[in-house]
Amino acid sequence: MRISLAFLALAASALSAHAAKDVVTVTAEKVHPARPHIPNRTFSLADFGGVGDGQTLNTSAFQAAIAAVNRAGGGTLIVPAGVYLTRPFVLCSKLNLHLEEGAVIAAPRTFTEAGMPEPGTMHSQAEAREKENKPEPLITADGVHDLELTGTGTIDGNGAHWWAWSERAGRAQPGRVVYSRPNLVEISNCERLLVSGLTFLNSSRYHLKAENVTDVTVDAVRIKAPFDAPNTDGIDIGPGRNFLVRNCNCDTGDDDICIKGGGVNVLIEDCTILHGHGISIGSGTAQGVDNMLVRHCAFDGNDCGLRIKSMRGAGGLVHNVRYTDIRMRNMGNAIMIFSDYSDNNRPDFKGPADKIPSFHDILFDNITCESTRNAGRIVGLPESRITGITFRDVNIAASLPFEIKDADAPTYVRTIVRVLPPGS
Repeated sequence: MRISLAFLALAASALSAHAAKDVVTVTAEKVHPARPHIPNRTFSLADFGGVGDGQTLNTSAFQAAIAAVNRAGGGTLIVPAGVYLTRPFVLCSKLNLHLEEGAVIAAPRTFTEAGMPEPGTMHSQAEAREKENKPEPLITADGVHDLELTGTGTIDGNGAHWWAWSERAGRAQPGRVVYSRPNLVEISNCERLLVSGLTFLNSSRYHLKAENVTDVTVDAVRIKAPFDAPNTDGIDIGPGRNFLVRNCNCDTGDDDICIKGGGVNVLIEDCTILHGHGISIGSGTAQGVDNMLVRHCAFDGNDCGLRIKSMRGAGGLVHNVRYTDIRMRNMGNAIMIFSDYSDNNRPDFKGPADKIPSFHDILFDNITCESTRNAGRIVGLPESRITGITFRDVNIAASLPFEIKDADAPTYVRTIVRVLPPGS
């Protein structure tokens, strides 16, 4: 069922003050994640054999330098200007990996350079699974605390050769071998994480993933991948608590910023989002999302702007979420909240039967979308309707109105969705 909302300006003016009262309790503007404590010691990659010529493998140099930092009890590892080709390496606690201006940490440019067989030599998917030897993410840390990745340098995933053998490529050419792709930077089970100032480019899959984390700050980070690069999420955080993402510029082929699994106390502000699937929650929401604020963000040319998605088997409670002071233009979909998500890469997914999405108490206010193909979707499940959605001071110009199904009618306050005539 599609509902035209062009009449809402008049309907909104008739609402009583009681009807317009907020049902969302969000205090995420007060989120101030604890910062890492890094001892005042400095190390240079050059002192451990680092060579920034773009040809020499620096894996051993990174491993030796990080081991020295760890033995000393922590400190800052400086990566000087240059291009440092490397295979995967692992970070330690109490470390600031600092990339100076002009410093690039680069993933291998070919499968051969990564020590892997070329997929074109494989005759079947079974052979690929047997011989692939999937690498770890380029940079990882697990079970650490007090970790920083800072500076004005770049971490380059050189992902184009991976994209050519992705799940999407396999769907387009049935029978084609698919290689499982690693993320670029993956931090797990971490307390106090800061990522600041860096540029992330062309990951084979997600650029920055932080899961099971507490007290995370991502500040002034730039992430760039082609709009058609498959599953190249920008910043994926969760589950965990106390997340601050601000002043970031994301332009990717999938979710630009995403809360995955769940998150409590989340603030996303002052970000610019270009292409990709915007700022998302999900698809996994099993650990729930509570007290989340997205504010002062601009979108241009996205497939989707604001999106909450989940599915049976991976769902949980998402509530007390507010989006405010958002500007969008040239969108595919402005706002999407839906529990019938399906993952193209996992078409046969079946999770625990009790993991059902539940979405309620979500406020959209002071939002403008100049032009979008679809206003969006609010689609729940018959057994779990979406409730408590409020639009206040929202103005959307769309070719098609909202689709609303298995959801209570939202509350509209001073809201207009103008359905544009064909061809406009």
